[in-house]
This record gives sequence, C-alpha cells and structure tokens, in this order.
Amino acid sequence: MTSKDVVALILLTLIGIAVGAAALWLILKYLPLAIAIVLAVIIALVVVSAVAMLVEFFAAAVSALYYSMTKKPEVAGRPIKLDDVKEMEKEKGKFKQEEE
Repeated sequence: MTSKDVVALILLTLIGIAVGAAALWLILKYLPLAIAIVLAVIIALVVVSAVAMLVEFFAAAVSALYYSMTKKPEVAGRPIKLDDVKEMEKEKGKFKQEEE
C-alpha cells in the first residue's frame, strides 16, 4: 500500500467521522439517543460508501485512459527457418494421409 492509499483511507475515515458526528448532532435534537446513534451510523456508512464509489469510479476512469494511451510492448517470437517450414509441411502430409 502506498502513502497515497493510506492518505486516501485516512481522509475517507475523517469524512465518515465528520458526517456521522454532524448527523448525530442534528438527530440528537429530535430523537432519543439509541435511535440517533443507529441512524447516524447508517448515514455515515451510506455517505462513506458513496464517496468511496466516486473515488473508485474516477480512479478506474483515469487508469483506463492511462492504459489506453500507453503503448504496449510487442513480443516477437523466434523467426521460422525454411527447414522448420518443410518439416511442418511433412507433418501435415502425414496427418492427411492418416485421416484418409
């Protein structure tokens, strides 16, 4: 895991905590404590998952663009010699004779 990944996870956690705290503060004014805590956790999970999906979507889009623009290396096999071609032709002839 790179340092950018760690920072992103920390920021997502902080966003979740901030949203959860704000939701808890607003809900506490109107509902009892148990319901407020449950609703705050649910709201925080929804918001954090939505932010994570957005980050994942943009990361996938950027990586798709990057990989589509980078040139892929060509892997060449060894050149075929004339003797190899003659040998393959002989083998093809053997198979044709066996099938008939």
